[in-house]
Order: sequence, then C-alpha cells, then structure tokens
Amino acid sequence: MSASREQAEELIEAAGARLSARRAAVRRLIGVPPSERRAQTQALLLDAGRELFADKGIGGTSVGDICSRAGFTRGAFYSNFTDMDHFVQRLAEEQWTSIVNFVDESVAGALSTQTEGPTLESDAELAAGLAELASRLLGAMPISREVFLLQNEFAAYIARTEADGGGSPLREGYAAFKRHLVRVLVEGLASINRACLLSPEDTTELIMATAVRSMRMALSAAPDAHRPGDAQAAGTRGAQTDDADANSDRGSESTGANAADPDLTAFLVRTLPTLLARLSTPVTHTADA
Repeated sequence: MSASREQAEELIEAAGARLSARRAAVRRLIGVPPSERRAQTQALLLDAGRELFADKGIGGTSVGDICSRAGFTRGAFYSNFTDMDHFVQRLAEEQWTSIVNFVDESVAGALSTQTEGPTLESDAELAAGLAELASRLLGAMPISREVFLLQNEFAAYIARTEADGGGSPLREGYAAFKRHLVRVLVEGLASINRACLLSPEDTTELIMATAVRSMRMALSAAPDAHRPGDAQAAGTRGAQTDDADANSDRGSESTGANAADPDLTAFLVRTLPTLLARLSTPVTHTADA
C-alpha cells in the first residue's frame, strides 16, 4: 500500500514537472515575435474563441471546443497559450486593441482642430450642433451583438477572477477605449463651444451606459417589436449612416464586427442629443486683459 502511494506521488510529481516545463516554454515564447505559422495558428484559435465566447459564454466553452472550432488539436492550443486564463486575456487584449483602432479610424479628421468652436446662438443651431456631435459619437462607438456579448463576458470574468482590482489586459483595454472616447467627447463639445457639466470621464461613462442599454433593449426585444419613436430614430440615423458610409471603404476589413449596427442604436439615437444637452454647458470666453 505504501509502495503504491509512493508510486502515485511520483507520477503526480512527474506530471506536475512536465506541466511546469510546458508552461515555462510557452511563457518564453510569449515575449518572442511569433513565426508566421504560429501567428496564423494563434489568430485562428482566437477567432474560434471569440465566436464561442459570444455564443456560449466563457464558462460554457472548453479548450476542446476552441480546438474543434479552429481545426487544431489540444497540443496546438497549449503550445501557444499556458491555459484558458491566458487565452481569455489574449483575446480581451486583441478585442480592445481592435476597438481602440476602430475609434481612431472613425474619428480621424472628423473633429474640428479648433480649440474654440462657434457660439451657437439659437435653439435650432444648438440642436443641429448636438445632433452632429451625437452622430460622431455614434460613429466612434462599437455597437454590435458580438461586441455586446463579449464585453459582458469579459466584465463577468473580471468580477469572478480579479477581485483584487489589479491591472490586467481586460481592465487596461477598457481604460484605453474610454480615454479615446473621452477625447472624442471633449473635442466634439469644444467644437460647438460647450463643455461637460460633470467630469469628462463620468459623462463618457453615462453615454456608454446608454449605449449598453440601447443594445440590451434591441437584443431582448421580439424580432417584430417596434417601439414609439423608432420612425424618428430611423430618420435621425441618416446622418450616422452617411458618416459610416464615408468611412466604410477604408475601415471595413479592420473593424469587422466592431462597426455599429443601426438596429441596436434606436434608443441611443433618440436619447443621445438630449443627454449631451443636459450634460454640457456653454463655455463663456472672457476677453484678454
């Protein structure tokens, strides 16, 4: 009995040593630029994971599921990622990088370079200026079913696994996206001579929460459901659609599922101009002494 126990312990110890050696080898590869073949393998695995996480959730997806979807063996997975946690972090990092690039491409050249915009005298001028800014913000926000589902999965993953609040690719990616959207908001308000009543960061959080609400309402509704105001929203979306069409040729391949889905923005389109009006104030410029 004692000999059997010793053999079992030796086998466990040997398996642990092999696992540690494999993880150490993968960690060494992480800091080295991958070969073309390895990069392609990683990309296919990450693509498969993105689809599965959106469809089944992180908790409902196994390594075997990812390998089966991508057409690889488990060996290919564990040659590129130390474990599922490492895979999730890499996928989150790729997703946020894609989103940040999408924001940059969407607003490139769209915002005024002036630090002081025109004074909007009439209510009609203010409404037009706020509608234009709302259109720019809508064009810079990734709104799609896949993005919505993935970000919910990442948020839940952070809450379950990173309670200490430390830095991680998931948190850092979200922070980078928010910084980019804050810039769009601040520069956009400045272009119509307005500024945030609250901090730009808090104002951006409220706008992002409204975007999440818009996506949740649309995805939870019956396929044939129509809400009051959808006709007006469809008309207001015209400016947004024109802006998106102008950028589609140069950004369609790189943005992919990050591009805004008009079916998910009805609530946001209806409410964003009013939200911007309530959360901003005119900037009063005094003459230099």
